[in-house]
Amino acid sequence: MEENKAFKLVIGNKDKSRWRELLDEIDKGNVIPVIGPDLLTEPKVIDPSTGKVENLHQQIISFIAARTGVESCPRTFSQLVFDENYRHSVKNNEKEIYSLITQILDNMGIIDEIDGNPSKMLMDLLSTRKFPFVITTSFTPVVENAMRKIWGDVNVMKFTNNPSDSKPECGGDILIDDDLLRPTVYYMFGKYCDTMGKYVVKDSEMMNFCSSWLADHGVPKNLYEALKRKYLLILGNNYSDWLFRFVWYGLRDTPDDMKSDYVIKEKAEDTLKQFLERLETFFQENPAEVVQRIKDDMESRGVKKTANAYKNDVFISYSRSDSEIATNLYNALKDHNLKVWFDSTSIEKAADWEASITHGIQDSRLFVPILSKNVEKEAIVPHEYRVEWDIASKLSLKMGGRTFIIPFVENGFDFYNHLTHLPEAFVKKNATWFTESNDVKEITEVILKEIARLNEIESQLK
Repeated sequence: MEENKAFKLVIGNKDKSRWRELLDEIDKGNVIPVIGPDLLTEPKVIDPSTGKVENLHQQIISFIAARTGVESCPRTFSQLVFDENYRHSVKNNEKEIYSLITQILDNMGIIDEIDGNPSKMLMDLLSTRKFPFVITTSFTPVVENAMRKIWGDVNVMKFTNNPSDSKPECGGDILIDDDLLRPTVYYMFGKYCDTMGKYVVKDSEMMNFCSSWLADHGVPKNLYEALKRKYLLILGNNYSDWLFRFVWYGLRDTPDDMKSDYVIKEKAEDTLKQFLERLETFFQENPAEVVQRIKDDMESRGVKKTANAYKNDVFISYSRSDSEIATNLYNALKDHNLKVWFDSTSIEKAADWEASITHGIQDSRLFVPILSKNVEKEAIVPHEYRVEWDIASKLSLKMGGRTFIIPFVENGFDFYNHLTHLPEAFVKKNATWFTESNDVKEITEVILKEIARLNEIESQLK
């Protein structure tokens, strides 16, 4: 992405240009959503005459208030815990709120008054599968649950305002930029638990967390740097003017970085609108319209790609030392009428080798690396198949839980030995093993079964 992401817009075409920019960058995978409480679940109407509604956080507040004798109609957790009736009803009122929240969120499917199902808007947005990495400013598990419905396995990371936790090995930071391709939910203000101070509930905690982000004190440094190279799509974060600026600025270094972002707020104070306008930030006030437009555009792009999305059923990756078994596997798959990418038959003369294999992997439904004792011997020697491994691993991250890589491994090969330098995406998969160069029957059956399963899924989606 270009360092200067702000668009030079022609007056009258500003929205059109920024819409095109937004949709194009989403399609490229350059946009990270920052999802707040207002987008989590369907809003609960509490006063039809005025149209007054409650988001999930406010529903939790009302639920607790009704059971602790609070009559002041608190709209924030701070208003709740400092209400005299609440303080009288709950003995250890400062700490008890965390246990109450945990009990409620652990039982959302049981408590009738609180619907914890992800909203249609949230599901429509995430179902595009264009947002593998999502930041949430809510402590509730709704975004995480929505991601699991869409991707299957999901990585969970959280900021706890504790410097010792904000490291990759502690689950508080990414390790490399490619981790943004892995289906992940990042809890910017912590995830709910029954421990005080681990996540944001009260105003004082919000100030503490924002202060850490703004001061670069113990924040996830790798993620912080990676986000500078991405666009932020801020949805459902209807904080007040001053708080919104703190939250947003915590993810950015300078106002120049904020120019390239997209802010979707249903209710924005005039001072905030003016601030966003001065920054030339793309601002919209109708979240439902924005999400629908993103969904429709991504679907239309997907339809265009579907006709020839996969030119190949299988890509075979192998060392030249394993040409015999690779050829046997190629012939066995061809005998079952599968389309197979095999370098000796698929790369045209004078073609760009790296471009050919990149397209070959991207155009294949399955990637089958042959991992033999020869590969162990070649562990410290540069080989083309390692380039193929890298491309396939990155593509696999984007697919979440969908089977893409099927390792074909020789008996005696140390599959989990770090000296072989296998990608993490390989060793997490179930391997199929072989002994002789003609031992391809089992892997052929595994591949045929997986192709049949993918065919069934694709037919259901049509």
